Amino acid sequence: MSSHHRYPGIAQFPRPVPVDVEVLGLAFDVTIGRHQVTVTLPVLEGEAQFTPPPDRLGRLDRLIAPPDVTGEALPKALLRTSTDAWGYRSTQRICYVEAVAISPILEHEQDLLEEPVRDLGNKFFTWFRIFQEWACAWSGEPMQDFDPYRPSAVHVVDDQGEVVSNGPRERGVYVWPRPLNRDQVAGAMRRASDGELLPPEHRTLLEAVEAKIGAMPRKAVVDAATAVEVAMGGYITRELTSRGIGASFIDEVIKGVNGLMNLHSLCTELGADPGVSKNKLGAQLANVRNRAAHAGVRPTWAEVRAACDHAATIVHAITPLPEA
Repeated sequence: MSSHHRYPGIAQFPRPVPVDVEVLGLAFDVTIGRHQVTVTLPVLEGEAQFTPPPDRLGRLDRLIAPPDVTGEALPKALLRTSTDAWGYRSTQRICYVEAVAISPILEHEQDLLEEPVRDLGNKFFTWFRIFQEWACAWSGEPMQDFDPYRPSAVHVVDDQGEVVSNGPRERGVYVWPRPLNRDQVAGAMRRASDGELLPPEHRTLLEAVEAKIGAMPRKAVVDAATAVEVAMGGYITRELTSRGIGASFIDEVIKGVNGLMNLHSLCTELGADPGVSKNKLGAQLANVRNRAAHAGVRPTWAEVRAACDHAATIVHAITPLPEA
């Protein structure tokens, strides 16, 4: 006979997430796969006014485990597996969260937690990917890839006090984003629970920025141009649909519009303000992309930066990022 029970645990993020210091300690109810889970962010160790000088990695106070959902300390067996694993405060406002306390409701047979913990761990990577995309889009944090098929690091304490775990993790730190506020953390977790992916133009824009900082200039300008094409195509579709034009005709219109320049012209005719002139778009994005994609020319750093900046301006102007 199966039973449902809530267990204390910890989930280690594949990548650190920057949050505002005021978000620390907050709890959120989320859905990870088929599991209902309460996620609680870590808390700050010590008082901010007594902050020591940063270490060589730029870290200030360490983050420590929060209480569980009942207000009690997490089990000692669990804390031993997660010493110094919760994250740190990088500036007065920005805290990098590397792990969260979890309290999942697990269904299991005959007190055997291995299968539901394994399932929770595997689904956590998919959930975190969506959460990470929204977090990066709102914070400006460069998004780094990770293997979505690798088991995630989830640890749960069973009724006998034993730790049931699943998988390793990888780590990476990038500095100076905008820390996520409470609404953004909650919004990213809610969208991850609902499986609501980041809009494709914003996802592609993140890939362009990732390629830019990852020394892949050709990919950066190609992705930047693609993000603009998707954004403009989406704008045209929405505008024509709102005017009562049928989907099949809209498809033909989109197919007949060739290249960034024509997309820009049609968008402006429909009332859009892309924020970048047609001349700049042609000289600093379209032409740079064409040389990189079709002639194999490696763009200069200035060209990459201009292409990504113009893409960000257009994408955010035509298809603003949803509010938290």
